[in-house]
Amino acid sequence: MSQLSVSEAVAETGLSAHTLRYYEKEMLLYEVPRDSGGRRFYTRELIAAIKFISALRATGMSIHGIKDYIDLYRRGEHTAQQRMGLLQSHEEAVQAQLKKTRASLNMIQRKIALYQSQLDAVAPNKQRA
Repeated sequence: MSQLSVSEAVAETGLSAHTLRYYEKEMLLYEVPRDSGGRRFYTRELIAAIKFISALRATGMSIHGIKDYIDLYRRGEHTAQQRMGLLQSHEEAVQAQLKKTRASLNMIQRKIALYQSQLDAVAPNKQRA
């Protein structure tokens, strides 16, 4: 089993060491192993968990929501339906946010196109002067 140091975990996940410690403190990560010198190290399984937590955070899930999911996960396979439901609800929220973001992006792109056409119309006049 591969063991990664904190700095290697930081490089692998893109998170800061502070964030990794925060995830542990908030009990999003349980039992992060330590070496004989007391330094944390991360297994591939923990790295996968960290990446999943990061994906949930990046899509707007609260720490509380992630804790709920992790609690269900730790309670065993009989919670699979509940975990799926929690993730499906989150997916719906993310899809709704994406729809709003796309609409906002379209509005911004239309405004940029308007400015570009105005600038293009002025540019030939400047060349004649």
